[in-house]
Amino acid sequence: MRAIATNTRVKLLVLGILALLLGGVGTAGAAITTVPAWRAAQGAGVTGTFTLTDPRPCDRWDPPRQRCGWVGDFVSDDGTVVRRDTGLSGGLPPGAKVGDTLPARDTGSPTVIYPLAGAQSWKDDAMTLAISVAVFVLGLVLTRPWCWCWSWWRRLRQLKARGQEPSGASV
Repeated sequence: MRAIATNTRVKLLVLGILALLLGGVGTAGAAITTVPAWRAAQGAGVTGTFTLTDPRPCDRWDPPRQRCGWVGDFVSDDGTVVRRDTGLSGGLPPGAKVGDTLPARDTGSPTVIYPLAGAQSWKDDAMTLAISVAVFVLGLVLTRPWCWCWSWWRRLRQLKARGQEPSGASV
């Protein structure tokens, strides 16, 4: 009975560590994409034009859910910001082709430029962020680091009360 309980605890600990790693990486990545997308939805950033230069393959969904990517060049209205080979967030108007220009906004995202109208990609990014944080919290619950710290602190106090030096401590 005790071996089963220990085995279950080890499995939960491993699962918790994996959840911490996955949730931590996911949270960092989602935060990097959510902030610029939110800024675009709020109208922040540099406005300019996005010139379509290269279509990317479409995903597996049928229209209207189908998403096709575009890569292009962004130039700010005053010409001071130029970004080449960046992606365009969201969809395009029907019939878009290479060479077309669209009004766009650069909010500092490392990978995409946002269209001026209807930049709602922050909602998907925020959902990914929320799920990643939930996975991270699940990892905390499964690993219970506060229990480790409490037991280590209590053991240290017991050793000091007996006048013993904790193992591994150097003077």
